[in-house]
Amino acid sequence: MKLIDHVLHIRSLIQQAIDNRFSRLGLEVSEEKELPENASTGNREKRNKLEAIIATHKQTLGDDYAEARKETINECTFTLFNRLAALKVMEDRELFPEVIRRRVEHGNLSYAHKQWLEEHTDERNAERMGLKHFLEDKFQELSDSYKIPLYSPDYAYAMLPTADELFEIITAFNEIEQDADCGVDIWKGDDILGWLYENFNTVEKLALKDSGDKTEYDKVSLQSQVYTPQWVVKFLVDNTLGKMYLEMYPDSNFIYDEDGKVKYLIANAPTSQMRHPKKLEEIKLIDPACGSGNFLIYAFSLFYDLYLNQIDQYDAEYSRRDIPKLIVEKNLYGVDLDERAVQLTQIALFIKAMQLKGRRGAMPAYTHVVSTHFELPEYSNVKDAFISGSDWNEAQQKTIHSIWEDLRAAYKFGSLIRVEEQLDALLPVDSSDMFANQWKADMFDFKHQMITTLRNQVHQWTGEGSNEYSLAKANDAITFLDILSTKFDVAVANPPYTDSADFGVELKEFVGANYSKPLKFNSNLYACFIKRCCELAGDDGKVGMIHPHTFMFIKTFEDVRKYLIGQTHINLMVDYGLDRVNLFGPGILLDATFYTLDKSLSNNDAGVYFNITTNLQEKFKKDVLSQAYTDFCNGRQNDRVYQLPQSKLKDIKSYPFIYWISDEFREKFRNETISERYDICNGISSGGNNEQFYRYHWEISQDDIMCNSNLNDYKWVFINKGGPYKKWYGNIWLVFQWEDNGKKLKELKKKYPSIRYGYENYYYKEGLAFTGASSKSLSVRFQPQFCIFERAGKSIFAKGENDDYLSLLAFMNSSLCAYLMDSLNPTVSFQSGDIERIPYIEQKDKYVKTITQQNIDIVKGLSKYSIIEPLYQSTPIKCCNNIYITILDFYICEASMLTIVLLNEALINKSVFRSFELKDVDIKFVYDKEGIPVGDYSVSSQAKEAYKRWLSTNTEFPAYPEVWEHIDSLEINEEQPHIDDFESLYQNNNGWEEFCIKHKMNPIEVWYQFKNAGILPPQRTQVLAFELITDVIRSVLAKDDDGVIPLTERMGEEQLAGRIEQELVERGYNSAQISQIIQLLGTPLDKYLQDKFFKQLSDHLNLFMYLPKTPFIWHLTSGPHHAIELYISIYKWSRDTLFRIKSVYIANRETALNDRLSGVDISTANGKLEAAELKEQLKELKVFAEKIDQLLASGYDPKLDDGVGKNIAPLQKAGLLSYEVLNAGQLKKYLNADW
Repeated sequence: MKLIDHVLHIRSLIQQAIDNRFSRLGLEVSEEKELPENASTGNREKRNKLEAIIATHKQTLGDDYAEARKETINECTFTLFNRLAALKVMEDRELFPEVIRRRVEHGNLSYAHKQWLEEHTDERNAERMGLKHFLEDKFQELSDSYKIPLYSPDYAYAMLPTADELFEIITAFNEIEQDADCGVDIWKGDDILGWLYENFNTVEKLALKDSGDKTEYDKVSLQSQVYTPQWVVKFLVDNTLGKMYLEMYPDSNFIYDEDGKVKYLIANAPTSQMRHPKKLEEIKLIDPACGSGNFLIYAFSLFYDLYLNQIDQYDAEYSRRDIPKLIVEKNLYGVDLDERAVQLTQIALFIKAMQLKGRRGAMPAYTHVVSTHFELPEYSNVKDAFISGSDWNEAQQKTIHSIWEDLRAAYKFGSLIRVEEQLDALLPVDSSDMFANQWKADMFDFKHQMITTLRNQVHQWTGEGSNEYSLAKANDAITFLDILSTKFDVAVANPPYTDSADFGVELKEFVGANYSKPLKFNSNLYACFIKRCCELAGDDGKVGMIHPHTFMFIKTFEDVRKYLIGQTHINLMVDYGLDRVNLFGPGILLDATFYTLDKSLSNNDAGVYFNITTNLQEKFKKDVLSQAYTDFCNGRQNDRVYQLPQSKLKDIKSYPFIYWISDEFREKFRNETISERYDICNGISSGGNNEQFYRYHWEISQDDIMCNSNLNDYKWVFINKGGPYKKWYGNIWLVFQWEDNGKKLKELKKKYPSIRYGYENYYYKEGLAFTGASSKSLSVRFQPQFCIFERAGKSIFAKGENDDYLSLLAFMNSSLCAYLMDSLNPTVSFQSGDIERIPYIEQKDKYVKTITQQNIDIVKGLSKYSIIEPLYQSTPIKCCNNIYITILDFYICEASMLTIVLLNEALINKSVFRSFELKDVDIKFVYDKEGIPVGDYSVSSQAKEAYKRWLSTNTEFPAYPEVWEHIDSLEINEEQPHIDDFESLYQNNNGWEEFCIKHKMNPIEVWYQFKNAGILPPQRTQVLAFELITDVIRSVLAKDDDGVIPLTERMGEEQLAGRIEQELVERGYNSAQISQIIQLLGTPLDKYLQDKFFKQLSDHLNLFMYLPKTPFIWHLTSGPHHAIELYISIYKWSRDTLFRIKSVYIANRETALNDRLSGVDISTANGKLEAAELKEQLKELKVFAEKIDQLLASGYDPKLDDGVGKNIAPLQKAGLLSYEVLNAGQLKKYLNADW
């Protein structure tokens, strides 16, 4: 079993045991019951204590007893879990006699339990040998002798279940180290309690994920709780706290261990004193989102070594045995919303103190690690205490009120609450004002009085309903207030990563009010914490953080970058990227960056950047970083290390952290950008009304789509909605309802304010289109006229008369543009603002426009063979030859054309580099990141000559001279790898370009081997046969009088399978060719039509995952007995057609079945079976007829313009389809549609 499985098992045992205990105390699931009169005093006291806690939780849970009880049980569960886990850690480190671990030599008891029984012989006959009383005694000892609050009998959530339940729980704990998957040393690590906690919370994390809810303050820790690995913690703490110490004591030898080996490797270690020495006990480090305390626990170890260094090297008068107490009480501070996490951090620090203090050392009396899970009274209850006797002005009184309200909200927003900053805002802006100094002096007095009064009021609040729980919470409030009014030397954090789009209402409002002005830090919670850490750190403090890398590039974080570059000094930055091996684990897809900052701007050293993202497998990243860091610290060259003066980050608009490019390349960003010539347009948004306004082009009459011939009489316009990765041309499959210039959508905006329809001046014009999100790089396409655009599929238009779209299209599909885009925004989402920032230089080589137009023409020309395309003309399966040979010839011809495209792309890339005048080193960066264009790879001489021969005969898209020259310049390599997986070509988006990239081979070489292999890729070949049959069925249905054709026999007309074969004959196919086509389908034609076609068609037309499947041919069925099976065309589907199915098709089928039934010889076994089946078919047919009647009675009256979704939904609900086209959400929407 994995650790997580053990943890969840233990959690369930404890939770059930605590629930049982609550019930025995009368605290039932849904109500509170009186305890019996003979209940013990202890039970009554415990009941009263729990009632007080439940009452407190009810205040924040809308007076919901059941939820408050559940919350209290959860906290009691975690407390017992944490108590026992901490004991396991203590006993494994020999800090406390073995309490949990049982040994055979002690009679399957723990050592301490055995010793305890010798002193308490009467307990031998008690339940489980007095196990519960034994634990109570040991917990008391840990509380009295070691001053660990968690083990105090007065601890708010302290509770023990029965001895039998405890025995089972302890057994489960002991099974962890006995499991080979976990290991016997699992309890030795400093971070084991943190890992246990992360696993413990899995239940809540999954529940939140499944709910799909926005992230409110009480769910932040679950939504983005990511455990920081120890090696990252060490890096950040060493280079903040450790470096700060060296700046005071540059000659210190604390960096070495007892053997003289480097223990703390610190970058840019100072060689002379850079700051005035400060007493070590005055140095304060905070983690404002401390979670389970990983940063604080490691900082404890470093502080300990610093104290020893003060004693040994500088003769400081510290006692070794008092050092742990000093560290916990003077140096370490932590805040978190999560009460459980804080509990864990506190116990970890106490364990660390036990470990280091020695026998005579004193334990800490308290910690400065606090949960903000407390409440304060309303301001009206304390206002008089603040105002009476003071001469505070109106602004000061408003500030006091605001601060108190923020403190009351601390349980929601934790350390993001700002007190000092609100007070500082009252200071005069103009320091030259003659009264400024007096104002500052008055403000200092006001600030001091304010903080004192706040402390007093919080302290006085402890008298209200004072129970142990509220007293503990009041102490937390005082500690928190002290933290807020303190400036720290070091702030370190791995903050929550919640994006603003996922904020709940309260969180969004708070962050907007506190972190959006004057600079915007409100795009993500981690951005708020960047600002907060810098505020908490003093003027010469240091900050160390790890979080997602999006702040480095994305435009919405521009103000964050502006602040970091302008208000801090970036010391170290590790651009680490994704690593599910060494960083956050396999389930977390997160590209990370970690860094250290100086608040002081006196440091003029160049920032040091480590690029661990490029060309590196995840499993190697940690070691590569370690080597690069070691090399830098030791003055050795390493290609992954970059040093850059911070001012140079300002050279690029919006300050992206592009640290790796040359100065000459950086200068290019001063050139004209795309936005200066072109508008990057976000167009239409339907405001959540996609079902009403969008259709695939095959869903409606082609005559109603805007074109040259109907400019004043159209209903629909083609629209760019993005779609999959596609260069040069395509993805124009959808139309949008835009009758009367969008009158209906514009009127609906009153009801749906989120509807958008910007940049109307560009509607119907030629331009460029791209998809707003893609897991691949940016792909840009020519957008034809008579087209509009929306927000997911953005478009680009020239601002002036210079509409040189071909040059821009070539550039935007180049490797350099992909590289620039990845640099400005290395996510899967491409924002208009990112493209606007890209520098643009017009192509110097005139042929670029020519070959760009050719790429458009080739891709556009090939679309005529695909049935999903508006330009579809015919199948590539011609009737002039053996079908297999015909298809192979098509594949080879298609591959030849696409090879021209890829060769043209290689030429475009070279031209773009020439236009930008890039150095070889920068070109190498581009190719390292984006890959070498496949058109530049080597070829064999045979492949090269064979392709040139084909080119010489190609008249449809002849290659230009530059392409011939490029082919002649390619390196000859006769040792080309042999490709043996052509069967996988075209599978799972493995198109021609992707296949060449996968094999790292020139498309000429791949084409040559493909041509000689003579292999038909099976998946694509089956699809070609399917598309041919689809087109044939569409034609057959179009020729049919009512667009309804039966699959079943004896229906009064020929079955569909026969009519398909007739249509194929009319198209010129012979019987052998028809047989081959059917063979390619993989199933006999009648069975294929019965079981597979409708599903394949539905899935084939599913081009956008958020839009419904829209088959234009439907398969109606009566059910498993196939009493009646009909294919229908949506273009002839109407209420009259439905009547006709009832009056003609059902009637004919019923007659045929009855006639057959009357003629069956039931004296034979086969006759009996056939008769039974006929009777079942008649029953099924009757039910089918009743469903048709119900549809007609409901008023069902399909209209083509309503689209497949709305028209098919009632049929699916009635169970009339052979395959469910709509998912549950879509079905509900269409059935309730009011348009």
